[in-house]
Amino acid sequence: MADVVQFKLERMLPELDDLEKRSLFSRQEIAEIVKQRRKFEYRLKRPSPLKQDFVAYIDYEKSLDSLRLLRKKAQMKTTGDRKLKKSVSDYAGVSRIIEIYRLATTRFKGDIELWFQYLEFCRERRNGRMKKALAQVIRFHPKVPGVWIYAAAWEFDNNLNAAAARALMHSGLRACPTSEDLWVEYLRMELTYLNKLKARKVVLGEDEGTLARSGKSAKEEQWRDENKELFIVLDDKREEDKLSNLHDGDSKEKLDLFREQGLSVLQTVYGGSIKALPSSFSLRTKFLDILEATDLGHSEDMRNEILADMKRDFSKEPKYWDWLARQEVIDLNNPETTGAMTADQLSRAIEVYEEGLKIVPSASMFDCYAKFLMDVIHFKNKGSQSSELFSTARHVMDPISHLLVVYEKAETMGCITEDLACQHVSFLLQLGKVDEAKTLAEKLCSGKFSEAVQLWALRFSIEMRFIQKNCTPNKAALSSIFELLRSVLLKLPILEAETIWLMALKYFSTHKKFFDKLVETSISLLAKDGGSDDGFSLSTTIVNFVLQRDGLGSARELYKRFLALPHPGLSLYRNCIELELNLASSGDKISLGNVRKLFETALTTYDQDVRLWQDYYNMEIKMGTSETAAAVHWRARKTLKKSISLVPSLDM
Repeated sequence: MADVVQFKLERMLPELDDLEKRSLFSRQEIAEIVKQRRKFEYRLKRPSPLKQDFVAYIDYEKSLDSLRLLRKKAQMKTTGDRKLKKSVSDYAGVSRIIEIYRLATTRFKGDIELWFQYLEFCRERRNGRMKKALAQVIRFHPKVPGVWIYAAAWEFDNNLNAAAARALMHSGLRACPTSEDLWVEYLRMELTYLNKLKARKVVLGEDEGTLARSGKSAKEEQWRDENKELFIVLDDKREEDKLSNLHDGDSKEKLDLFREQGLSVLQTVYGGSIKALPSSFSLRTKFLDILEATDLGHSEDMRNEILADMKRDFSKEPKYWDWLARQEVIDLNNPETTGAMTADQLSRAIEVYEEGLKIVPSASMFDCYAKFLMDVIHFKNKGSQSSELFSTARHVMDPISHLLVVYEKAETMGCITEDLACQHVSFLLQLGKVDEAKTLAEKLCSGKFSEAVQLWALRFSIEMRFIQKNCTPNKAALSSIFELLRSVLLKLPILEAETIWLMALKYFSTHKKFFDKLVETSISLLAKDGGSDDGFSLSTTIVNFVLQRDGLGSARELYKRFLALPHPGLSLYRNCIELELNLASSGDKISLGNVRKLFETALTTYDQDVRLWQDYYNMEIKMGTSETAAAVHWRARKTLKKSISLVPSLDM
């Protein structure tokens, strides 16, 4: 190992001598560089080097090369020599980084992220290793669509070789026929190629206009400029010889030729993609977006064909009707354009949803319908638009009233879900219709949603709001709501009713009589179901409530009652141990004895929990003696039946 590392370091001598000769680095800095490289080289020569070893070496070399370049530019600026001859140090850094990347990808062939970092570095430095690296990554990862897209984009942009890019895309589609991204990028590449041919004609004065529509907003243009590296662009230098194949004619004939050819390309790619991905809805929408952004011949006919295919294949799916309806209105994600929405647009969208409900009368359809109207209301209010925005001479289209009708219709048709029911009640509360919300919640909770936790929690919050309106709460009202809440808690599993338990404990914490009844209810439920360590721990929560309200004495009495129940959860033991440890750390010997008792009791049930033994050992190291700590360690090794080392935690 040492001989190999020394050999590599000796090969760096010409580069290091050149850096010192050109005064880019001092002798001390070069000595430090050698020291760091020796350290990295030894790491790479280990029997099992880590990926982080390669990455750290690469990062160091990149930083070093950047520093070298900055110093070289400063030196050129000082001397005024703008054409300084390149030497070995100008190439050695990049070559070394490329070699480290090669070694890393050879060892970690399955790491696609590392491969892309390698490719990006080669592309940025325009290194000749790029073509070989692409061939390797395609051989190792033929099922990764991004690899084919990257390779095709490189051929298309850097090598200006449309034929090679097309061949790569075809190979990619054969290897990954179910990749939406591949189909979409292939279509974009073909249309970009055609558009560049058209643009070339325009530059030569033989044609006018391009295939790209100019209907983008300023924000879209700015975003596209800032993210232009995401789009495939064709340099037209290599296409001059191909333009001679186009026949001369008037501008309109040439324009139609390109538009017709573009439509033919789209039809071909669309047909192939639909055969490969017949159930992909998002692929159809992406094709429509491309069609809208491109000026092709008979584009309206093609759009109608795609829409007809979508209706045929997806008319039974709510997402189709939701997408179709939203196409009728402006972008609801852009508040600046909300004011442009008209009553006719909203009316057409609602008609689409109503038609969808006739074909797909489902809860999902109602959920999409309700979310759409909520978006309309939200952005209408955000844009400070009054309800007159949706008014016409014949009728008034009020999305608020219509949303209430949709909720009622969902209930009537039996398509209402717990989520929709909660939305309905919450929306009434937002409108200030508290009485109606209360009545609706009572009706739903007494019907099919008798075990719906979210709806019960919403109902109790409304009931408590009514009680709090009175300066002096009515005892009868409190008793009534408590009994109702208690009956629900007895019926629902503890883990599912977490929200209601937290709400009840917080609300009744100031009413001792009701709080004590809640405690008794929890004890009866825990006696039947046992404690839980996954998520919500009711016993731990109640102990903490009592600790904050009544102090340690009451909390200690209560946790002893919980621990006496069958199979208390480990989280309760941990909480009680932490509670007693806080006092034991201040010198309370009674609490120290309680901590030991809690550990011993917990270990009778959870004796295979390594962390529990570790905590016990840490406590004895800090507060006990060496004999007690050694005894715990010996018992742990004997119980766990394996050799373990209980090292004290740093925080102990």
